[in-house]
Amino acid sequence: MLTQLTWQLEAIFGLIFPEQCVICGWAGGLICKPCRSRLEPYPLAPTPVGLDAMSVAWLYDREVRHAIHALKYQRQQRVALALADALADGLTAPPGEALIPVPLHPRRLAERGFNQAEVLARRLAWRWHLPVRAEGLVRARETGHQAQLGQKERQSNVAGAFVWQAPRPPPARVLLVDDVLTTGATLIACANALRAVGTREVRAVALARSLAPQGRVLQ
Repeated sequence: MLTQLTWQLEAIFGLIFPEQCVICGWAGGLICKPCRSRLEPYPLAPTPVGLDAMSVAWLYDREVRHAIHALKYQRQQRVALALADALADGLTAPPGEALIPVPLHPRRLAERGFNQAEVLARRLAWRWHLPVRAEGLVRARETGHQAQLGQKERQSNVAGAFVWQAPRPPPARVLLVDDVLTTGATLIACANALRAVGTREVRAVALARSLAPQGRVLQ
């Protein structure tokens, strides 16, 4: 897991040896300024029922898709830092007492080697001066990939999949962090698990979300 000291050392190293952009391949940082300027903001959308508020930074398309794939499937953890910084630059910290990343199932975590939502959460926490509570919320059963499921199937698939297992209860107001949001079923399932043990307000932050096939905002 990347730490604050690691981030500082890599920033210094990056000044000496400029990194190649994971999107276009040119030098100028992990996400260069021209590519960052082409990240398309996600349109205003209603908050899914079950969450108190939701903030999505970008439309899940082109540059953002490429960067997130580099993070998740090429295991380039440092891309999360660039994405989190770009999100934090454009978004005031939502109200909350702590950030909680959406957890991976242990088998998926072992395969990938890290939880991309936790890397994002730790960077956002550093930018927003908030703590991270990554030890309590767990994915109690594997839900598999939800990309091919409809909204109702997604909700059924993740219902009861998350539980709070830490001895200390979660904060009353939390910020859930995830990379890609679709219907919000996973975030709502996480929110339900947190509310069951005392959380009163659950807001969510995500990097990106797709539009429905006809260009409609997903409900």
